[in-house]
Amino acid sequence: MPLPLLSRKKTDDESSTSEKTPDPVPTAPSGTPVKRRRRPTMYALGVALLVVGALGAWWITERLSTTSQVVVAAANVPEGQVITAEDLTTSDVNVPSGSAVIAGSDLDSLVGQHATTSLEEGALLSPSQISAAALPGEGTAIVGIKVVPGQIPIQNVDPGDAIQIVGTPKPGDDPPSGDAPVVTGTIQALGEPSTDGSYVVDVRVSDDQAGTLTAMSATGRIGVILVPEEE
Repeated sequence: MPLPLLSRKKTDDESSTSEKTPDPVPTAPSGTPVKRRRRPTMYALGVALLVVGALGAWWITERLSTTSQVVVAAANVPEGQVITAEDLTTSDVNVPSGSAVIAGSDLDSLVGQHATTSLEEGALLSPSQISAAALPGEGTAIVGIKVVPGQIPIQNVDPGDAIQIVGTPKPGDDPPSGDAPVVTGTIQALGEPSTDGSYVVDVRVSDDQAGTLTAMSATGRIGVILVPEEE
């Protein structure tokens, strides 16, 4: 009876093969990327770096500038002029660290003092631009000269400008053969024109030239030259 034996042997072979073959390993569908596990520690480190960077930028900005109320010129003020309440105002501005400014709370104390330099409208004031001491300062004098049209430029002449006052000959006379007398000074203030167009100019000069300029002005024969300011 060979057939039963053959059938049993085939069954045994199938069982042996089934026991030796491992189960297939499941794989992801074709084209689907395998997801990697995210690391929370790396995310936390990134967030921490962003926070530190933001804090550093804020700290640098605060160190470089800060908003403060400071004194600002509300009008053009000639050098040496007494400061009035209308000449000053306050403004909230970003002041770079280390800048010399005057706190807005000190505005009232500045009224009645003198401008040591010409102040331009809108400019921030520094302590060195204000002084309780009146001009002229030591070694200088202020001389008032009368000028008429034709003796001084008609435009771009302002307090603080450097000028030369030159002695001129009588009308109709020849120019002097030698050097004309010259006095160098700075315009201190400009008076209001009179009906004939003449007006007074206050000029700050060295005290050793004050007498010469006074004598020249008395003759009425002078000319005013606007020159560049000395460096």
